[in-house]
Amino acid sequence: MARKRPEEAEQTRKHILATAKELFVQKGYSATSIDDIRVNSGMSKGSIYYHFKSKESLFLKLLDENMQEWIDQWTKLSASLSSETERLYALADHFALDLQNPLMKAAEEFSGSQTADPDILNYLLTLAKTPHQHVKNVLQAGMDKGEFKKDDPEQLTFIVMGTLGGLSATYYENYSMDQLIAIHRKAIDTILNGIRPD
Repeated sequence: MARKRPEEAEQTRKHILATAKELFVQKGYSATSIDDIRVNSGMSKGSIYYHFKSKESLFLKLLDENMQEWIDQWTKLSASLSSETERLYALADHFALDLQNPLMKAAEEFSGSQTADPDILNYLLTLAKTPHQHVKNVLQAGMDKGEFKKDDPEQLTFIVMGTLGGLSATYYENYSMDQLIAIHRKAIDTILNGIRPD
């Protein structure tokens, strides 16, 4: 059997990921099997395992790509703004809008099922902290420009991340997206009251 060209192999990998994502969103992480992915993708089990060593590694790749999309969207949005205050509010919007991410429920289920595997937990923690540097950049730039008081940017980053990350609990309430964005923006109002120059 002839080996696939690199571009064909990449198309196969993308097709498997797209099929798996659809199934994880519909059925959840635990209820989706490699066999489900095989049937729905039309690929052989061998082909799936050639690209991904396990269901876990496939899901981690989806989470990784999802985070990269978040970063790409943020980078584009951030470039269109002129002040760090605007960027803080835009970050709040970005976090709120991400609550509609279709992979969110499956990701929570996956995280809860991996408590025994420290390598996967460390990877998930690293992934969750990815926005950290972007928040820190905004805060540091705001301090450099005099928009925000001089302070420890690392500590402030944890405060902003903890606030916006903690607001993910609003996902389980019956709020509209407009209400979710308003709550996230109110959180930024509160933070800005503490970091604006006197």
